[in-house]
Amino acid sequence: MSGDKVLEWARSAEIVLAADGGANLLYENGFIADVALGDFDSINNSTKDAQKNLVYLPDQDHSDCDKLLEQAERRGYREITLCGVEGDLMDHLLGTMQSAASSNLLVRFAFRRGTGFILKGPLHWEEPVSKGARLSLLPLTECLGVTLKGVQWELTDSELSVSGMKSLSNCVTGQVAIDIHSGIAVLFLTHPSLEMPHWH
Repeated sequence: MSGDKVLEWARSAEIVLAADGGANLLYENGFIADVALGDFDSINNSTKDAQKNLVYLPDQDHSDCDKLLEQAERRGYREITLCGVEGDLMDHLLGTMQSAASSNLLVRFAFRRGTGFILKGPLHWEEPVSKGARLSLLPLTECLGVTLKGVQWELTDSELSVSGMKSLSNCVTGQVAIDIHSGIAVLFLTHPSLEMPHWH
């Protein structure tokens, strides 16, 4: 993820929490997080010295993402956008998804080429999505009563599971609406242009 994009998102946020080495990317691009937290096994000394608020959390039974989400919730926030979660360590990315799925917060993701959302049933999700966007709805647990509208391959009262049905690389054709009776899924949206939203 480019430093310019990270800075753009960071400047549009109400508060920026950096999980351990995530503070490095911000600092290298001239931005200091409001809070840097974690066990600090990945943060550079120069980054660490420049931080204005360090929260040392050495608990090895929880990931830095778990700690970040818990801190955000303790500070009274109800939703959060995670960025910089893409890297070359797929186990970390999957771990982040699992952390987000277990959080009480509404969790969004800002990816290099799109956005993502953790969807927990029962819910109705409906937001404007550009026609031509690529959409994937992948279950993290068994999902029952799944209805997906506004895409090329729609679903009606379907069952999604890790070992069964899922919606991968679907195409947005109109107003997207998703209903999930029970279960947890992650929604990926890859936008047709590189213009990405600010987070408020």
